[in-house]
Amino acid sequence: MRPVFRIGNFILTQAEVDKRKAYLGITAADEQRLREAHPVLKTHAGEVIERFYDFLLSHDHTKRMLSAPGLIERLKGYQQTYFEELTAGDYGIAYFENRLRVGQTHERVGLSPEWYLGAYNQYLQIVLEILGREFGKRTKELILSITSLAKVIHLDMSLSLDAYIFSAQESLERKNVALEESYTREKKLREAKQQLTDMIVHDLQNPMAGLQAFLQVLSTRRERLEAGEREALDEALQRCSDLSQMVMNVLQVSRAEAGRLEIYTEDVDLTVIARSTLAMFEGVAKRDGRTLRVEAPATVPTRTDQALLRRMAANLVRNALRHTPAGTSVVIRAESGAGGAILSVIDDGPGIPPELHPLLFQPFGAPTLREHGLRVDSGLGLAFCKSAADAVGATLIVESDGKRGTRFSIVLKT
Repeated sequence: MRPVFRIGNFILTQAEVDKRKAYLGITAADEQRLREAHPVLKTHAGEVIERFYDFLLSHDHTKRMLSAPGLIERLKGYQQTYFEELTAGDYGIAYFENRLRVGQTHERVGLSPEWYLGAYNQYLQIVLEILGREFGKRTKELILSITSLAKVIHLDMSLSLDAYIFSAQESLERKNVALEESYTREKKLREAKQQLTDMIVHDLQNPMAGLQAFLQVLSTRRERLEAGEREALDEALQRCSDLSQMVMNVLQVSRAEAGRLEIYTEDVDLTVIARSTLAMFEGVAKRDGRTLRVEAPATVPTRTDQALLRRMAANLVRNALRHTPAGTSVVIRAESGAGGAILSVIDDGPGIPPELHPLLFQPFGAPTLREHGLRVDSGLGLAFCKSAADAVGATLIVESDGKRGTRFSIVLKT
């Protein structure tokens, strides 16, 4: 039996491996695709590694860390092994353990997330350039290979960042054991968490933006692509959008917990919000076999933070589309009620048992919800919606009998 891998309070299980891969959309087809591309990419391993270390040595910070005699040559050997594992198409529990251990090591030697994620971004750019060179005009094969590789790169980044976070939390907990006042200990942990979260989110945005820009360039050739190629490109762009949204949810939930969520109140029309949210997700809904529509009068005026309300609406619609089966419908409804203006997202999916409703808005309630058979991802989308609603003085309500249909409503007081 494989020994349990643990960092602090985190235990790596096969269920966690399956969940991470499913959330990032890493399928058996992706693994097979990378296995097929592996022999080609392996021939370029030397070029990737040399260019990567040329990049590291061009920056004083990483150059100083690599100054020990013989260190670079030793690390190049490790990098050769990593590159072969990255493109081998086998991403099981052993792969996860290796990435978490590497993240622990980098955190221990003082390599900050800023430089670590910057290095990942450079690594990705080098490999994408080689893929483009190898596949040439085979557009569909290029898009699919890029998409599969990007998913695995994002998996690696998330695992490495987890190792940073878990190790940092473990370190902070050890340092705070001596503190007599629990309030002081919790305050320091919150501040450290917020600082680390801000840094992680900032540095994650760079590689994701680079990937999106690369795919946008490919999309300029959309008219010359076959239907299957266009679908692959749309899927890759959607994955990038989902990852960006997940990163922003992490940041906003963390800021809300720290009382740092900035609010700007202005005149807002809920009908306009509903229709713009429809435009954002109509194509995704149609592609996935769901109906998305708006039910609203000509105008529903209120005053609130428009940017936060738009993000709340987008999270609720994204959740409804993701967690209801094909053939169902989702309605975005705007209306004026006795308690104020109301923006609702209503689906006719399987519903959520009432006893589980309190867990929906908790940042770490997802594992318990999965134990009860609910299809949920990180759970941060609803946690963000609850934090944002509280910040603007609104009420977020969930209604479902657990048999059929769920309604999430944002009630904005007039």
